[in-house]
Amino acid sequence: MDGSMQMPPTMQIDSESTVKQFKEFLSQYNKTAEMCFMHCVHDFTTRKVLEAENTCTVNCLEKFLKMSQRVAQRFQEHQLAQSDAAGAAMTGMTK
Repeated sequence: MDGSMQMPPTMQIDSESTVKQFKEFLSQYNKTAEMCFMHCVHDFTTRKVLEAENTCTVNCLEKFLKMSQRVAQRFQEHQLAQSDAAGAAMTGMTK
């Protein structure tokens, strides 16, 4: 053996896909954090997080997470409906 081990192609693709997904997650996380911070934090005269700022950021993040879940759910429902319609069309063509 020459010591330079290569991963099988499927493992390379999975690894690349995982890295891409993680980068996308970090990008979305950073955008959300920045958006909520810019929307909620306005007082820089104290080192402490004000109660109103804390409440605002929690609400902002909760709304974003609920919206993301709802969009994902609707997308999944849409994909399922399209799949069912395609299956029905294929069944109708074979009869």
